[in-house]
Amino acid sequence: MGYIDMHMHSIASDGKWSPKQIVDFCINNNVTTISLTEHYNLGSYKIARKLAENDVEIIPGIEIGATLNDLGYSKNHVCHLLAYYPNYNICKILDQYELSREKCVKRTLEVLREKKHMKISYRDVLRVARSKKSVGRFDIAIAIARLGYSLDPITAYGEYLDCGKVCYIDRQKMPTSELINEIRKVQGVPVIAHPKSLKMLYNELFDFLKTLKGFGLEGLEVYNPHHTEEQTKIFSDMADELGLIKTVGSDFHGKSTDNIVIGYGIENNLMIDDYSIITNLKKCHSKILLK
Repeated sequence: MGYIDMHMHSIASDGKWSPKQIVDFCINNNVTTISLTEHYNLGSYKIARKLAENDVEIIPGIEIGATLNDLGYSKNHVCHLLAYYPNYNICKILDQYELSREKCVKRTLEVLREKKHMKISYRDVLRVARSKKSVGRFDIAIAIARLGYSLDPITAYGEYLDCGKVCYIDRQKMPTSELINEIRKVQGVPVIAHPKSLKMLYNELFDFLKTLKGFGLEGLEVYNPHHTEEQTKIFSDMADELGLIKTVGSDFHGKSTDNIVIGYGIENNLMIDDYSIITNLKKCHSKILLK
């Protein structure tokens, strides 16, 4: 078997590559099983599956953010869940997030006017948006740059819109426990993405994962290019002790600045070809179907 990569993004969310570019790369570089886990949409799944034919196995997946407020953490803590094999009823969840996204964008524009005297309308953002169906913070950054308030979108995002910055507005997210339950309702397998990003001490993280296991969490992204060897070992041990499926994901976005390669990670620090990962996800999905 070739390499496995269960976490990446295309232009259907915030990635730089098209589904075709991703599938072509996988075919030419021995990456044989992938999941295009777009943020809050399944837009690339059918496209990628059709392009891949029998050359690459495409696992349906999606990435959704959740708040940890219900578990006593601050609003700066966000948990990212990957849902594998969800049915299309997950769109009901995504509709709620889209309403929250639009409210967040409009409130951000109000704050930009109030605090930075930037006169940017929602229509201005729509004109430059990468997708008219899903307008987000980076689209606001593009509008800021196009209207001459900043040198470029990346500078605008970093200065005004990133988490903790003066004009950052967080959109409403489901509590983690609720989102896990909703994912299972639509027959998805819930997995925690990049646990390092939770910025918890190891004993705190273990207790956190144990709590989520009680809510129905099924997996942990143990193998990620941003994990050190020591962190990978610790996360792997946690997953074993809690009975969580150990998954692998590069979180590829196609950016030239992070040096991440699909299936290979950073300087070949991924390269996971253990197909039992997929077998375990499929077994788990079958059990969820029977409930």
